[in-house]
Amino acid sequence: LPGVFAAGDVTTVPYKQIVIALDEGAKASLSAFDHLIRSTSPVA
Repeated sequence: LPGVFAAGDVTTVPYKQIVIALDEGAKASLSAFDHLIRSTSPVA
């Protein structure tokens, strides 16, 4: 449809969404790991 634009979950290209989700998950896990490594208090 002319004049209609879409992005994110409503698009028909599922592989791009999967790659973006994997990237965000990887960044979050690396950030959490870095935080735990640098933390001086013991983890229960």
